Formats: sequence, structure tokens, C-alpha cells
Amino acid sequence: MSAKQLCDALAAAGFDGDGPLDPDSLEWAFLQGDDSRRMLAWISARLRPGNVISAADLELYEQLEMEGKLLEGDDLDFAFDSISAFSDNGENQEYTFLSEESLEDIRDSKLALRAEVSDLEKQLASLEWKLDLLTAQATTITQGKKSRSSAKTRANGQLTGLDEKFAKRNLEMNAVLGKLAATTQELSYYHSEADIGVYLSYCDFLSYVRSNLGCTKELNRWFSKKFEKGPLQLVVKDNKSSGDFVNSHHFVVQLNQINSIFAKSKMRYIEAQVEYAKEEAILSTLRTQLASQQSYVRQDSHSLRRKSSELAEELKDLSLDVQKCLSETVTGLCADLAQLAGANILEGGHNVKLLRQECYISHQKKFINYLVNQLAAHRFLKISCQLEKRAKISNAYLMLKAIELELHSYLSAVDVRLVLKQWHQHTFHRMVWSSRYRSCKMSFSTFSMRLKMFFHESEGDALTSYAGWSKLWSKFSASPFQMSNQN
Repeated sequence: MSAKQLCDALAAAGFDGDGPLDPDSLEWAFLQGDDSRRMLAWISARLRPGNVISAADLELYEQLEMEGKLLEGDDLDFAFDSISAFSDNGENQEYTFLSEESLEDIRDSKLALRAEVSDLEKQLASLEWKLDLLTAQATTITQGKKSRSSAKTRANGQLTGLDEKFAKRNLEMNAVLGKLAATTQELSYYHSEADIGVYLSYCDFLSYVRSNLGCTKELNRWFSKKFEKGPLQLVVKDNKSSGDFVNSHHFVVQLNQINSIFAKSKMRYIEAQVEYAKEEAILSTLRTQLASQQSYVRQDSHSLRRKSSELAEELKDLSLDVQKCLSETVTGLCADLAQLAGANILEGGHNVKLLRQECYISHQKKFINYLVNQLAAHRFLKISCQLEKRAKISNAYLMLKAIELELHSYLSAVDVRLVLKQWHQHTFHRMVWSSRYRSCKMSFSTFSMRLKMFFHESEGDALTSYAGWSKLWSKFSASPFQMSNQN
């Protein structure tokens, strides 16, 4: 605490004087000791304008004290009780009476105000309780709003995800529909009356591919197992305890002849395996090209015509290879089988028996039937493609008429070949070929009957799409050749 702070406190309290106080002149009071310094600090800290009585207030106080009009007491109620002291002289009795009545009114009003304050406090407590209740309800409502908003947000997220998923599926479906529309347009264009050739798709070869896979499986099983263990396994039982040298030499000559026959058959079998491997390579190339053909549906017309011509050439070469294999290899195998049919040896005392398994002939027939079925599939596709290219066929009736003519010509060629075979072959061999070609002829007759029955159903139906081809192939895929197998 300093003299300057004391001067400022006195000036703020309203110290009157001729001029402002000089702090340097009061500095000596703070240097007298600790007690004086603490007292001056206490005065400076508590010296405020509210704690200072002015000269006018002091004069009024002295006047009221002299007249005895000061209110004395610890509180306002006790001070009001001392108001009766104003009625000491008789000239103020009327004023005193009026003052006492006013005091009663004040007390009544005070009690009324206190009662009102009590009621207001009760109302305030009730309102506070209601406010707490409303606050709790507002908190519950806020939490419910938050939970509803979170559930709404979650539902909106799920709906957004579903919308995106449906949009993606819609795009995929539009792409598929676009591809279908383009493919339909291409097919309608290539199956119109315009001379633009034939266009083949992968779906047209599905039945052929399935039958070819079945035939390939059977042929692999036949060549891998039956020639090693079953059909060609020969058992020779030789009893040399009896017999002469001449018969033994004769048996040796016959066995050498049989071995030479089987050597030729084995060589032909190896050649047939080579041809089959080539055919399998061509078929695998064809499958690869057909599988990749779906991605080139939207190519231009020139590329599609070139692709169609290449496929037609490959089918033609493949058909020639199969026909060559059927006409040469299978014929040689059948001839060897016919020679082997009478090779059972039972002469002299040596008692040499050449035993062969009876299932060899049945498996050989199955092998031939599989090749015939495979050739039939190639022939059907080849005939269909050639006829559609050569003649402008516009409906199924004309198509079936042309197929019937081709089959009748093929059947006549088979009859001529049968007659030639009957003139040049052995009696037993002729009987085998006669029965085989008789079943083939019956199969072709059955196929012709099916064609005639189908004429009435398909007359006037235009082949505007490959549905007609699929229907036709499904009707005759299990046709004459499989019936001939069963017969």
C-alpha cells in the first residue's frame, strides 16, 4: 500500500479540499511502522463512496436524533414496533393513530405477501418438478429421434445398396438384351432370302459334339483295353504227347498264317489310330473355333461368310476322312474278322485249339456302329449345308423333300454295292455283309417313313431361324442308325 493509492481512494470517496492531495506529503505516515501501515492499508481497502456520510446526511441524522424520530431495532419489524414513540406529544395523536392503522395494513399485506410467496414457492416447486418431467420426456424423445434417425440412415444405406445392385443388374440385363438383339438381327439377316450363304453357330453343333464325345469315349475304351486284354487275347493249348510231325508242321503253317493276318490287322489298327488322332485334332480345332465364334457374332458380313466357308471346308475334309476310315479300315477289320471266324483248329492228335472270346464280334459291331453314327452326323450336316447353299430352300417341306431324294440315291448306291459284294465274297462273308446292309436298308426305310410323317407337320413352315434345324435334328438324331444298332 502506498500514499498514492490512499489519495486515489479519498478522491473517489468525495474528499473536498482546495486542491488535490499530494502523495509525497502523506508518504511519511507509511514510514512510521508496521501498525500505521496496516491501518492505512485497511482504510484504503474499505474506503468507498457508500461507506462515507456527506455533510448534509450528517446534519439530517443529527436533526432526527434530536427529534427522536430514528427507527431503532435489529430488523424492520422491530423498527416498526418503535413507531409509537412518535406519539409522545399530544399534538401528534391523530397522526399517530393514522400511523398505527397503516402499520396494521402493512402487517396484513406483509402476511398476505408471505402467503403469496409460499404459494409461489409451491408453484415454483411444482413447475420445477414438471420441468424435470418434461426434460426426461424430451430426453426420451431425443433418444427416440436419434434411434429413428439411425434406423432411417441404415435403411437408406440398404436402399442405396439395393438401388446400386439393381442398377448393375439392369446394366447387365441391357447388355444381354443388346447381344440377343444383335444376334437375332444377324441370324435374321443370314437366314433371309438374300444369296449370302449359310451361317452356322455353335449351338447347331451341340448335338453333334455330344454324340462325337460319346463315340470318342467308346473308341478310346475299345482301343485301350480290348486290344490289350480282351478281344485279341488268344489262348493256345498245345498237347504234344500225341500226333505226328506232319500234322504238327501243318499246325505251324496255319499258326504262322494266323499271325500274319493279325500282323496286318495290327498295322491297320496303328494306321487307324493315326487317322483317328488326326481326326481328333481337327475336331478339337473345330470345337475351339466354334467356342470362340460367340465372341465374333458382331463381325462384318464378309468375315462371317469367310468363317462359314472355312467351317464348311473343314467339315467336308473331316467327313472325307471319316468316310475313308469307314470304307478302308473298318472294311479291312471286318475281312480279318471273317477270316478269323473259321480259324478254330482241331486236327490230328496234337489237339491244338485256338480259342477266342465271343465278345470280340459284338465289340467289333459296336465299334462299326459308332463309326456309322459319327459318319451319319457328318453326312446330315453336310447334306443340309450343301442343299441350303445350292437350292434356295424357303421352308421345311422343300428341305425334307431334298433330303429324301439324297437318301434314296444313297440307298440305291448301297444296293448296288451289296449286289457287287454278293457276287465276289465268300458265302459266309456274303451272309454277314448281307445282314448288315439289310439292317442299314431297313434303317433308311424307317428314316424315309419318318420324313413322310414329318412332311404333314412341317409343310409351309419357313426356316427363318435355326430353331427349325434344331427341331429337325432332334427328331432324327436318334433315328435309323441307333435303331439299326438295336436290331
